Amino acid sequence: MKLEFDSIEEIQDFVKKLKGTRGGKEKPDELEQQLPAAAPAPLAPPTGGQTAFAPLAAGATAAAAGPFAAAANGPAPEVVALVQRIAVRIDGAIASGQPADQALGWFRGECQKAGLDAANATMDQIKAVFLPKMPVPALESIAKLMNA
Repeated sequence: MKLEFDSIEEIQDFVKKLKGTRGGKEKPDELEQQLPAAAPAPLAPPTGGQTAFAPLAAGATAAAAGPFAAAANGPAPEVVALVQRIAVRIDGAIASGQPADQALGWFRGECQKAGLDAANATMDQIKAVFLPKMPVPALESIAKLMNA
């Protein structure tokens, strides 16, 4: 296909027709006709009822709130206290010359007993991730063995 034009006006006319058929820019007066007179009002937030992210009611436990409430709130205070005591004792034992590899192996085994897969965990991961996930009786047992 070959297009030939004799003047600039013919080219401009041709381009205007093309833009009109391809959904090109429309004239301002045509746009005003298409726009509504006013934007709709924004939707109001729902009122009443409990939302999915509402805080727990007084006296409610995290277990009653669902499976994700405990993760959102973090471990219980008694777990945090036990983990801190154990972590301080670990650091002290390693600083006093206890072989770190032996301690790490022992903690990996304790995590395994508690049902946690810590086979490739570092000591920092054991202290920060796996100990807080352990059940309180297992933590109390570890603390007793370590005199923590």
